[in-house]
Amino acid sequence: MDERARVGERVRDFCDELWRQGDPWDFEHSAYEKARCARLIGIVEDRRYERVFEIACGAGYFTRLLAPLADHMLAMDISPTAIERARALARDLSHVDFRTGNVMDYEWQAEGSWDLVIFNDAICYLGWVYPFFDVAWLAAQLFAATRCNGRLLMANTMHEGNDKLLLPYMIRTYRDLFLNVGYRLEGEEIFHGTKNGVDYEILMSLFTKIQDVVLP
Repeated sequence: MDERARVGERVRDFCDELWRQGDPWDFEHSAYEKARCARLIGIVEDRRYERVFEIACGAGYFTRLLAPLADHMLAMDISPTAIERARALARDLSHVDFRTGNVMDYEWQAEGSWDLVIFNDAICYLGWVYPFFDVAWLAAQLFAATRCNGRLLMANTMHEGNDKLLLPYMIRTYRDLFLNVGYRLEGEEIFHGTKNGVDYEILMSLFTKIQDVVLP
């Protein structure tokens, strides 16, 4: 097993252990998470999408909110436990394919192009375990896999605290990767909320692919 595969295995085991202990982010009950997800739906609900790819779907709370806007969805998470729970909670969503996988393995590329890519509160964790080049390459490959006039919605929590993964300048650096590979910024806002007594800001960025960009 090469080093890249070992990293992926460690990430899978770490995330799966979190989900085996329950819902680590309390999506199903947190008023903060419900409000955050509702606002994200509000950003993209102005149209219907033929094909949607959701990265790091967890147990599918946001997936279930978004599903009425999609003809077909691929919802992926690295945790087998999360995907098992997502399938159990969404048995009536036959057009949603819940699948275990690591987005950094690029198996999703075989699926073709997407009208909407969802990438919420996940890129900071990728940046924690993968080199910056790998994260930038992922941004470029997602751009290539987005149809012309398709969208990518990315939301990331920011906080000036002890969690260095959430520092605002880090989150904005990741956001800029998607601009640099060719996406246009259609709209952006900051959502404010409080969870467990801590104030957070969430940078919500909606990107559009206007045309193909050939990177050097």
